[in-house]
Amino acid sequence: MLITFISNIIFQLIDGGLKVLDVGCGTGRLGEKLRLEKNCYVVGVEEDYQAVSLAKSRLDDVVVADVERLSTLPYPKKYFDVTVFADVLEHLKRPEKALTFFKEYLKDDGYIIASIPNVANWTLRLKLLLGKWNYKERGLLDKTHLRFFTLKTTKELIEGADFKITYLTCTSGWSWVDWKMPFHNPANVWKSLLACNFIIKATKSKGTNRGLDHQNGH
Repeated sequence: MLITFISNIIFQLIDGGLKVLDVGCGTGRLGEKLRLEKNCYVVGVEEDYQAVSLAKSRLDDVVVADVERLSTLPYPKKYFDVTVFADVLEHLKRPEKALTFFKEYLKDDGYIIASIPNVANWTLRLKLLLGKWNYKERGLLDKTHLRFFTLKTTKELIEGADFKITYLTCTSGWSWVDWKMPFHNPANVWKSLLACNFIIKATKSKGTNRGLDHQNGH
């Protein structure tokens, strides 16, 4: 089953047999893989009707809604074991509000997994130095991005919603490297500069996680 290298990392970070909420699930490819290969119960949240039609055939349930306009979910509070934000938060006006809202539906011992692009990637720094900042259909300068994050502000976003970061890895933007070394990517040596996307696993916390351990890099 074809999924992206980011989705592949997320897939491997999720334990089997869990209830998963996939926020901004798209066509549901990640959720389908979780259902078929890890026996997870997967609910998606998606507003694009073309994507929804496919997602409904792949997932256990799909909530058709704008992520930022949801006031409730048709599920009990603390129902899900995992909430996934795969390349979603940067598309929202108030990502911190979304994290707080969906946190209510996460079990106390549950966790979130989020992937967020790095606006401080070396390629963008170089382009900006040359006076170039051209939006594209996809990638780091996706024209639908509303918010931009560095390693520091990514941590602040997650921790600001009272999550504790327990794992942080990244992709390099070089597909052959990202596929071959998903958890030992050389870009981890200097995340703030070399990372293309950050992939974070975080648990519910009563406080923030200051000074993440050696997995943070620089």
